[in-house]
Amino acid sequence: MSSTMTEKENSAPRPPPLLFLGAARTGTASLMEALRILGLENVHHGWEVSEREDQQWQWRIFDRAADATFPNIPTYNGKGFSRAEWDEVFGSYEAVSDVASFFAESLIPAYPDAKVILVERDIEKWYKSVLMIFEPAQSAFYRNLGETVGKWAGYDNAKASFKMHQGWTKAPTPETTVEHLKEAYIGHNKYIRENVPADQLLDFQLSQGWEPLCRFLGKPIPDVPFPHANDSAAYKARGKKLTRKMMGRAARNFFFPCFQKKF
Repeated sequence: MSSTMTEKENSAPRPPPLLFLGAARTGTASLMEALRILGLENVHHGWEVSEREDQQWQWRIFDRAADATFPNIPTYNGKGFSRAEWDEVFGSYEAVSDVASFFAESLIPAYPDAKVILVERDIEKWYKSVLMIFEPAQSAFYRNLGETVGKWAGYDNAKASFKMHQGWTKAPTPETTVEHLKEAYIGHNKYIRENVPADQLLDFQLSQGWEPLCRFLGKPIPDVPFPHANDSAAYKARGKKLTRKMMGRAARNFFFPCFQKKF
């Protein structure tokens, strides 16, 4: 009896994470900080995964998920990505955002019981902000450089990110992602509103502050200001810091491979 119960418990699906599926540059870092203040300790954001060497394995899963999800990328295999596969990377988190938003059309059917938060910015302000992510990757030279540096640095984020950029925008080529951004943004928000049950969806604006978020999550309103993090200047500074770190590691590993384990 005890053995049977243990088997059932092990086979039961894990509770779904809270899915913040607002597109990149819609306040993902601010909302993740808000969730931490509300007591959700383990929240997922692309910055932490990119910066931490011990989390690079996640990018290999995202790379695999991109191949399974996006019909418009050359490496698409049509396999789809199941809840069990998403649990490999997201199963230990209480909430996920940023990277997760690229895979909304896979995550929503994979986690039909999940609560979902959507933030939609003014499209022109969003477009101006998100260009810093998508525009450089239109260059084949930049993509090749990013993947090469990543390979030598031991970072796996570049290749997966480029697939996600093209896949999410539904662009026919990596060079045309920017011209498809606005259409992708509109379609992304429309898909979420049409495919998430109303009682599981919070259509939210950061300017609304704590009240609607706390009501949706059943949390008391904290006596602190709602956080605002990762503006464009902070994003650029953090990106430059990560690039310098990757370049340094790549150079060291390329020129001094015998010293890799000593640093």
